Amino acid sequence: MRLIATACLIASLGLCGCGGQGDYRRTGGVFAARGPACDYEVIRDRVTDPYEEVGVIDIDAFSMHSMPDNEEKFRAVVGPSVCSAGGDAVIATLDLYGHWVIGTIIRFHPTECTRCEEDEEAPEEGS
Repeated sequence: MRLIATACLIASLGLCGCGGQGDYRRTGGVFAARGPACDYEVIRDRVTDPYEEVGVIDIDAFSMHSMPDNEEKFRAVVGPSVCSAGGDAVIATLDLYGHWVIGTIIRFHPTECTRCEEDEEAPEEGS
């Protein structure tokens, strides 16, 4: 009986301490995963570079108090989905109360993206 009570306590602490979780739904192409802790952008304003939508993460939490309310908490919830979906960035959507409730995973099109061309390394002379 004590073992069951301990297991329930651990499970309930896990739900309260995680800061919400995301339900991922693929809406675009399938891409190779980028590793468990990949580097990606969090975008909160309009995207001007060409991109393709990969998927959407609807953040669900046990209570409104555990919804992400800053970028660090948002990254903790959406990061694994962004990286496993092969995303370059995630567009954050905030509700009226400042909770980060939706993440749209995107991939940039480097052949059409002027900012992406600047980020590429210039080829060495003589090669």
